[in-house]
Amino acid sequence: MDGVAEAGSATRPEAGQGPAPPARPGSSEGVLSFDGELRVGLVSGRAGILLGLSRQARRAQGLAELLEASPRLDRDATATLLAACLSATTPNGETDADLRLAGAPGLRFAIRKASRGTFILGIASDPILIAGGGIDPLTGLADRAMFQARLAAALDRPARRRCGAGVLLCDLEGIRAVNQVLGHAIGEDLLRAAARRLQAAVRDADLVARLAGEEFAVLQSDVGEPAHAAALAARLVDLLGRPYLISGETIVVTPRIGIAVAPADGAEAPLLLRRAAMAQHEAPTAGAGSWRRFSPEMDLRWQESRALEAALRIAVAEEQFELHYQPQVALPGRHLTGFEALIRWRHPERGLLTPACFLPMAERLGLMQRIGAWVLREACRTAAAWPRPLRVAVNISPAQFEDESLPAAVEAALADSGLAPDRLELEVTETVLLATGDAALAQLLTLRARGVGIAMDDFGTGHSSLTQLRAFPFDRLKIDRSFVKDLPAGGDALAIVRAVTGLGRSLGIAVTAEGVETQAQLQDLLREGCDAAQGFLFGRPVPGSDVPAVIGALAAA
Repeated sequence: MDGVAEAGSATRPEAGQGPAPPARPGSSEGVLSFDGELRVGLVSGRAGILLGLSRQARRAQGLAELLEASPRLDRDATATLLAACLSATTPNGETDADLRLAGAPGLRFAIRKASRGTFILGIASDPILIAGGGIDPLTGLADRAMFQARLAAALDRPARRRCGAGVLLCDLEGIRAVNQVLGHAIGEDLLRAAARRLQAAVRDADLVARLAGEEFAVLQSDVGEPAHAAALAARLVDLLGRPYLISGETIVVTPRIGIAVAPADGAEAPLLLRRAAMAQHEAPTAGAGSWRRFSPEMDLRWQESRALEAALRIAVAEEQFELHYQPQVALPGRHLTGFEALIRWRHPERGLLTPACFLPMAERLGLMQRIGAWVLREACRTAAAWPRPLRVAVNISPAQFEDESLPAAVEAALADSGLAPDRLELEVTETVLLATGDAALAQLLTLRARGVGIAMDDFGTGHSSLTQLRAFPFDRLKIDRSFVKDLPAGGDALAIVRAVTGLGRSLGIAVTAEGVETQAQLQDLLREGCDAAQGFLFGRPVPGSDVPAVIGALAAA
């Protein structure tokens, strides 16, 4: 019959496995009894747990009704079990059948005749499955394959027996940092502790799985309304976000949970999982954690995002980008010293897009190394035509430090364009340095020795900017625009500007203020002794073809 165990027969063991051990009643096994009319008698607690039955379902009068209510059995598995049980009640029927069913992953069944007119269906966890897959070896939870199979079975029940099911995808932000700082052994202990909290928070009929890395999932059965899934998600966010004490270390992680509920959000397992993932992606990471339930608007945004991803891949292949250049001036005289190169994407349908619209996606897709190499080449080529000694500043992403390829890429761009090394300045953020570590610093030292200028961008926004100054002799610090925009109100912004300019003077490092838009902001910067500035007050970013006009206008001012 269809849906019988992979061996292909209700009574035949799987190839190479030998006969299945009988699922006799025991501490780890469940039993239910039925009579010749397939009426249910006893349903043990363990049987209810293994079948994932709700309390109401355990009170079913008929065997068909009870099996159809199980989220652990798909239609084929249910039909096969019913046929085998019915066969056992006939005069010449098989009463010693052992079953492993493709539609009941992780379970094995045995049918026995107990006495005249009474039959036993034994149910047990499948030890072969535990040894060969289905169980996550680190946490003891179900794995991805088991979760997907159980979800498919829960959604495959007949409509008259189908209850709502909730899929909750949970990601724990911060475990990778634990692995890097405290080691993988503590990270694994943390995952096991999180798994125990998850398992303790759900009902027996629910299934908890570890899908991969720090991602877990819960299959919530008998979800009468979406609010039930939301209540569980809120409980899990609170529970998983509480501190963990691991090997003497107090550790806090941030849970993000996405919810999709069947049948409202989808009736097929892949669709439900995808929509739960959409919701999880939109759950904010701020604070102690959060959850989101899928909404149709998320699907629309997801489709738009997929379309943009496809268009971005084409843009990289066809180099549909262009660079705009924003003036940089020295203070107090405001004479032009160079330009910062800022990438734009000339989208065939949406027009000119700023970096915020596509660079995060490019990083996620692994496209930044190719984009960064193009920016370097194009910026150097354009700047080579400017009057000396005007410089061009180029932002560098973490991907460009991979494989220690940045010095070679810079050298090639300089050689092809003929631009002198001292007319190129590379801007890196603290985030880049933290992500790439000593490898980045070594490459920057090589480039600085070659004569290329190195600037720390967005200075003051990170937690270890001062530490980075000790590790590397930067040529320039750029005060982040978030501080400049709050001038001249004073307060913290003015104090930070004063501290950075004073630090620059003490260390012999030039200081540039970004985002200068008003004369009042400029006056504060001049009073604090800021060396240079850029922003709308001095000029907006313009295409490369307009740079000569900007040079002429600023020279005449």
